Amino acid sequence: MKIHILTACFYPELHPRAFRAFELARELVRQGDEVHVSLLTKVKGVDYQAMQQEYGFHIYIIELYTRQLGQTDQTGLSLTSVNPVKQKFYSIYRWLLEYLLAGNLFRYAPKIAKQLTIDPDTDLFISLSTPFMDIYAGALYCRKHHLSNTLFIADSGDPFSGSQQTKRAFYMRWLERWVYKQYNFLAIPTEGAIPAYSKVIPAEKICIIPQGFDFKATPLAKYQNNSIPTFAYAGVFYQDIRNPEFLLAYMAKQARNFVFRIYLRHKDPYTETILDKYRGLLGSKLQIQYGVERAKLIYELSQCDFLVNVGNNNSTQLPSKLIDYGITKRPVFHCTADHFDQKVFEQFFAGDYSAAIPIDIAPYAITTIAQQFKKLR
Repeated sequence: MKIHILTACFYPELHPRAFRAFELARELVRQGDEVHVSLLTKVKGVDYQAMQQEYGFHIYIIELYTRQLGQTDQTGLSLTSVNPVKQKFYSIYRWLLEYLLAGNLFRYAPKIAKQLTIDPDTDLFISLSTPFMDIYAGALYCRKHHLSNTLFIADSGDPFSGSQQTKRAFYMRWLERWVYKQYNFLAIPTEGAIPAYSKVIPAEKICIIPQGFDFKATPLAKYQNNSIPTFAYAGVFYQDIRNPEFLLAYMAKQARNFVFRIYLRHKDPYTETILDKYRGLLGSKLQIQYGVERAKLIYELSQCDFLVNVGNNNSTQLPSKLIDYGITKRPVFHCTADHFDQKVFEQFFAGDYSAAIPIDIAPYAITTIAQQFKKLR
């Protein structure tokens, strides 16, 4: 097959969608398919020509964004001024921009569609969100060029108009309905997310295709029980749906010794405000690292006694980090901001992992995921 993937993020960026796009492109090539990848982000210092030769796919850089190799902080999303009044006005501006216009959606999607080139003999076009502008751009291209041979697949890890993390104006649902009309299928990672899309696309167009990984390419440490109880959290802090501050507050009250490792992709003002409250209280018990490459992260997580999953306060989003947690083969303590069972946590702390949540990683093998996409054809 000839397959074209549109993605905002790609290797070596530290982002779940970058992992999804890269693993999928690499596996499709291994299965004998001709793969073309259009990237919105150019990472400085990356030799894309060498990458093409090594992995066998073709890369086209639209270069909507440019980042430094290893850059871990977000750019263009925060105000550098420490003036509280300016910060307040800027936060209101950012909220209004997201609510009314979904950021740069209407500005960037037409630019992407204009620079995008999909060969008429392409069998599958897969547009990966986030951002939603990827899917919107694909819809604009489909509407204009009418490629009768190409199956258009939107791949969404997070709801857009139905997002519980970012509120948007009511008319964004109308836009989303129009966008999905241009696609043959919408691929989402979990059945629990279906209700978030049911009002914007017919159920028969929705298919479940989870995140995929090459498990053989991820080395693990030979686990040994740590002399000091060591546990870790890896992921993102979200104020409304995934906020682990309750766990930090609980640990700050403990006099015993432990090591709590937190792995974050980048620094952001909201997360740093929370962490600053506990750095002094926990001291060396709290270890924070930013921008750790995925293979190294999984290796370090596999050295911990157990891992902490702070779940979303909704059923529509399944963190891809749970797959990484499953790969480590370490027990996982699950909690949410609404439900933190201190008794179970104390059991984990004592080395009793009988309440660990089961994680079956078999369905996430990249060979299976690639086949699922191709079977839609």
